[in-house]
Amino acid sequence: MIGHMIKKEFRQLKRDKRMLPIVFIAPVFQLLLLGFAANLDPQNISLLICDLDRSPQSLELSQEIVASDYFIPVGTIYNLSEIAQEMERRKASATMIVPKGFGADLKAGRSPVIPYLVDGSDSTTAAIATGYAGNIVRRYGLKYLNADSLPPLRVDVQSRIFFNPALVSRDFMIPGLLALVLMVITLVLTSLAVVKEKELGTMEQLIVTPLSTADIIYGKLIPFAMIGVLDILLIMAASRLIFGLEIAGSFLLLFAFSLLFLFNTLGLGLLVSTFSGNQQQAMMASVLFVMLPMIMLSGFVFPVENMPAAIRVLTYAMPMRYYLVIVRGIYLKGAGMSELWEEGLAMLILGILITVISLLRFRKRLE
Repeated sequence: MIGHMIKKEFRQLKRDKRMLPIVFIAPVFQLLLLGFAANLDPQNISLLICDLDRSPQSLELSQEIVASDYFIPVGTIYNLSEIAQEMERRKASATMIVPKGFGADLKAGRSPVIPYLVDGSDSTTAAIATGYAGNIVRRYGLKYLNADSLPPLRVDVQSRIFFNPALVSRDFMIPGLLALVLMVITLVLTSLAVVKEKELGTMEQLIVTPLSTADIIYGKLIPFAMIGVLDILLIMAASRLIFGLEIAGSFLLLFAFSLLFLFNTLGLGLLVSTFSGNQQQAMMASVLFVMLPMIMLSGFVFPVENMPAAIRVLTYAMPMRYYLVIVRGIYLKGAGMSELWEEGLAMLILGILITVISLLRFRKRLE
């Protein structure tokens, strides 16, 4: 009897065309994503070089940095007053300052100090990147080691951390949780609510009412948009009252960008519902094919810069990637529209594409 029951289950699974990709394709898909994206060792760290010495030694040090596997120089400047502006404009994670007299100190056997400024909003990357920079600079200094120098020649890195000086990982994670909670709540609830109507047979009843297709769609999405807005306010209040994390930038700008992110997640929820026949399929498809890839490829856990080039291309299709840059930039750095407009534009374009595809598929399913 048990054998007959097992055969029945396999036959039922075989007939369910929507479950087969979830059962067999999703595990391989997740393995590939984790295998390539799960890299916690910082690489390709964007570095700005401020060369105040302009000597052959400072140029040689810059070449040593370029030759390493850890840093990608995003430019060279020659004035201290330009550092803050250029770090924001060039999206640099750190700045190495080569002081005036660096080359002369090396040739004279003196021990120069290299100031190193690092963005501490990502505490893990900041701590490890500081160690990388120190090792590169000290290894370079060994070329000028003179056995007769007293004390022995050393080239030290003097680091200063901005935005999160204590390197508290919680301050880096809490803004990201705003993106995660909004995605989970709006995406899952939207996909389940739409599929539930089809599963219970009430969607046909809605179709024969005087409501238009647009009325049905808006009636489904607007309540979850309102829930998302309440969640935005709730999470912001909790991060301030419970964890003491204040918004360094504009609350209104963050709220506006959060609404734009909701636009994307609601569209994704509607899109998932068009591919699902029941609530179980909608839940599994939301988790396996949308939420987990978004979490792994957005920079929420694993830095995007560490991923292979082919995987990084996929991250441009993730709305959460842009929203994380925005929410962490406003929360920790006080960034404004001039620094974040590119991410906002990318989210707007993705939101329009996702919503148009979702509406077309949903309208076709209704017809």
